Amino acid sequence: MSLYRAEADAEWLEEHRQHRLSLIRQQRPVRLRGAGELHPDVSAWGDRLVAGTAGNLLLGGPTGSGKTWAAWEVLERAVAAGYEGRILFAASAEWRDTIAPPVDRARLNQMRAVDVLGFDDLGAGRINEWELECLLGVVDERWSNGRPVVTTSNAQSLRTTLGERIASRLADGATVVILDGADRRRSR
Repeated sequence: MSLYRAEADAEWLEEHRQHRLSLIRQQRPVRLRGAGELHPDVSAWGDRLVAGTAGNLLLGGPTGSGKTWAAWEVLERAVAAGYEGRILFAASAEWRDTIAPPVDRARLNQMRAVDVLGFDDLGAGRINEWELECLLGVVDERWSNGRPVVTTSNAQSLRTTLGERIASRLADGATVVILDGADRRRSR
């Protein structure tokens, strides 16, 4: 390969990475774009994601402890470090919209197939049998194929909230990080 070709390839790769980074920054909620310190275990999970060896990431803790910020931050840092996988991040309202009749089958299939799926505030509200059935389908497909799920929740117990099957699949080989501290939104 010529030096010119190698430089052109490197330039294209950098532009591609910058474009992907721009896209994730646009998707990231405005209030979650600020700088902060990422928990070392979350950062290490991001390194494993870039390396292709990450399992699931479960972020727990009380309301306002920075779970959603940490989830977005680690995904953005992974893209900045060269992660090429497809990422979809769904807040609890988007999940409910997806499974509300008529079910958005295309969106459910996308949730099953993307390389990393983020669920924000999973279990934040009442969860009925229909929601659990749909969620099990997505989580089981991802678990079966080793596709990471990033979950934020302030539920005291995912087993109680989501049931044994879903909780077991989310916890299998997962990095679990409990964030604590005062509600960050109240300290602004």
